[in-house]
Amino acid sequence: MERRSYDLSDGQISALHFGNVSQPVQIVLCHANGFNARSYRVLLESLGVHAVALDLRGHGQSQLPTDPHSLASWDIFADDIAQFFERYVERPVVLAGHSYGAVSGILSLPRTRHKVRGYVGFDPVLVPWLFRVAARTAPGRSYMKKRIPIARKAGTRTREFDSVEAAFERYSGRGAFKGMPDAVLRDYLTGGLQPEADRMVLACAPEWEQAIFVAQSHNLWPCLPLLPDNSRVIFAGARGKVSTAGQRAAMARKQPAISVEFEAERAHLFALSDPDFAADVLRSVLNG
Repeated sequence: MERRSYDLSDGQISALHFGNVSQPVQIVLCHANGFNARSYRVLLESLGVHAVALDLRGHGQSQLPTDPHSLASWDIFADDIAQFFERYVERPVVLAGHSYGAVSGILSLPRTRHKVRGYVGFDPVLVPWLFRVAARTAPGRSYMKKRIPIARKAGTRTREFDSVEAAFERYSGRGAFKGMPDAVLRDYLTGGLQPEADRMVLACAPEWEQAIFVAQSHNLWPCLPLLPDNSRVIFAGARGKVSTAGQRAAMARKQPAISVEFEAERAHLFALSDPDFAADVLRSVLNG
């Protein structure tokens, strides 16, 4: 595992390289909201190929400006991904993403598609059109922060801890980390906490995580036909679905050659809680 920083137009994006880093990159992965590149170590190391996980803007060790009050869409993350591909990806790779990272990857396709030979989306977030309309204005986003449970909870998240162990004790077996392997939780904390004075502080500020949840004015639908034929999109059906049957069918119609799948018994964070399953999905596209 090797960490590198890459210059973008307004700062630096941090990335972790896994596998044989002397070989060409084969996978670029974009994480879920509030997580970070290190969270996917168990998954990516198991593949045995050169894989890169990005710390998206406002997460991990990336040094890019954030403004939670003006964030209205995920287009800024798509732009960061596109810049990374344009400047640093030399040959076609598999683009993978989880949750908001999966959507941001799709949004980047108008600029990255010539360097994407396959795509894997782990439960990309598909919101109702009304959310997209509401997110266009500051009052609309403010309303959603109060009304959408996951956004409301994110805004009240504890940011400071006495130590990494204190954070581990707080998260272990609770909330999003219920049923999560200890190794994944420790990786999340290693990649997502940074020292500040005598405390450990979440690199992804709760206000930023909350802002991302409600910044839904982007439109991924025109980008779906750009997905390569060698693509698998895995939706989860348990514990807070982020898609509907109608949306999944519409995605399949937009690009009929891709595989759109529904795992009714899996929860949204299955790419982390079941890295073996996620690795099999990635391998199938790598070999496709």
